[in-house]
Amino acid sequence: MSAGWLVDQLPRAMSGDPVLRGFVSAFEQVADTVVDRVDSIEHQVDAGLAVSEMLHFLASWLGVELEPTDPLDYQRMLVGEVGRLLGWRGTRHGMESLLAAATGSPVTVTDGGGIFGRNDPVPLADPEVVVHLQHTGHLDERQVIGFLQGELPLGARLRLEITDGGRDG
Repeated sequence: MSAGWLVDQLPRAMSGDPVLRGFVSAFEQVADTVVDRVDSIEHQVDAGLAVSEMLHFLASWLGVELEPTDPLDYQRMLVGEVGRLLGWRGTRHGMESLLAAATGSPVTVTDGGGIFGRNDPVPLADPEVVVHLQHTGHLDERQVIGFLQGELPLGARLRLEITDGGRDG
């Protein structure tokens, strides 16, 4: 904001009073910091631009716990992907996409769920969800399982299959 923007809005009769002018100038200085923060909010909620502290705050809104030791670019990518896929959370597509983003590995999720019409044969209920990936990226198996537990439908059992047995960082 330009210097004097608030003082310049005083009525002519009040703008001549040095005490009132000084008082309004103090409010102007305080307001400038608030205006600067409000003006930059669009950059703070953009995962690609947000400072680290705000990125962690955004992640908490999305239910993601970021590892402080992970590179900032990886954290930005993960928060962006979680936000983009928010409407798909808890679905096969959502799990595949989020886990692929987190690990860098191709992911296949197989489950017994589906949508069946009135005359369609309905398979027997199978609560097992099989997740197959080639590697866990820089994550360990415990972290992958923790991630998947938060994405699985209630009552589902997880079977994790890792082709090469672990990390490929």
